Amino acid sequence: VIDVDESDGVSSVQPEEPSASVELTSVSTQTSQKSETDSKFQPPKDADIPPESAEADEPSLGAFSSHEGPVHGLQVHNGLLYTCSGDNTARAYSLMTRECEAVFHGHTNKVNCLLVSSPPNMPARLYTGSSDQTIRCYSLKSKKCLEKISLPDRVFCLHIAWNILYVGLANGSVISLDLKTLKELDVFECHGPRGVSCLGTAQEGARRLLLVGSYDSTISVRDARSSLLLRSLEGHTKTVLCMKVVNDLVFSGSSDTSVHAHNIHTGELVRIYKGHGHAVTSIVILGKVMVTACLDKLVRVYELQSHDRLQVYGGHSDMVMCMAVHKSVIYTGCYDGTVQAVKLNLMRNHRCWWQSCSLIFGVPEHLLHHLVTDHSNLNLQTVKCRWKDCNAFFATQQAVKQDLPDHLQNHIDKDSKQHP
Repeated sequence: VIDVDESDGVSSVQPEEPSASVELTSVSTQTSQKSETDSKFQPPKDADIPPESAEADEPSLGAFSSHEGPVHGLQVHNGLLYTCSGDNTARAYSLMTRECEAVFHGHTNKVNCLLVSSPPNMPARLYTGSSDQTIRCYSLKSKKCLEKISLPDRVFCLHIAWNILYVGLANGSVISLDLKTLKELDVFECHGPRGVSCLGTAQEGARRLLLVGSYDSTISVRDARSSLLLRSLEGHTKTVLCMKVVNDLVFSGSSDTSVHAHNIHTGELVRIYKGHGHAVTSIVILGKVMVTACLDKLVRVYELQSHDRLQVYGGHSDMVMCMAVHKSVIYTGCYDGTVQAVKLNLMRNHRCWWQSCSLIFGVPEHLLHHLVTDHSNLNLQTVKCRWKDCNAFFATQQAVKQDLPDHLQNHIDKDSKQHP
């Protein structure tokens, strides 16, 4: 079991394209131990779409070149996917070719979070926060580090609103910096000694609100100017790892395997989304649906109103640490350093009919990967197929290895399709 605490870094972000009223966030999910990866059956590589066959302006799908450490955060900006990792670097990848176009060096410890932002009348900048207790600001054009800011503790998360950079630290405080000058404005003592895991902002009439998620399992709602505690959002039983503010609601994902939706202004817990097998590391809201990333290696799509789980996306070789969605493509970063892009398509549904399983996959290759890793194992001596009323029996290890994948593929082709 992965015990999520403040000791070690893993990260997730809720990235979106910067809008006119820039409000961006990047959060860090700390995990202390790696799960065993089943390397016997790696996710299918034939799901990749070669860049040259992709339409002119369409991002290509498939695997990006890997980081050498866990991927802690990612964000799409201006045709590039920016990522940060436990290998002490941030990178920029082309969405078209999936090739690495730039590496941002300088940090001496893992990079827990990143944000790309364009302050008014200023060129776009990349901000990275690290366990080396610094923030670095890079030029996107020259890739050079323009500024290094030393802080009193490890940086777990970043958030930008109202031309202010908010920084969440391991000691429970939030530091605010002027985005233009990067000069310190305030230090807010929020959740000490427990770390700040994620940040968000909202409005309450004329009052600006700062939302602070913590390892103490709560979200504090504060006056963004004075840090006055207005109310505490409770209900999670473990670390709050990520949050997304949408109108009057804040959606929060936690190590307790659930997503909660609170009314920011009343503090009322209005919805709970269940069904995750592990900690929820990232949340993206797209109209009437919510997309979540989880340490159980799956991305899930929920209908916000009904709470129904519509689909899952798999094919990951390790825990999903962070996620972004851009132009109906889901970008995920994993604990083993892998980064991949998969098409989000709610009209394409492939149901698993293995005994007592009801997962509906958006990609048929992910269903096959699920069948041979979660419901069986290509290294077993014998396997009995439990798809619907099939009783096929594979009596030797050779039969399991050679014949089972084709047999399961046949089931997928014949009767996995469902109409939404």
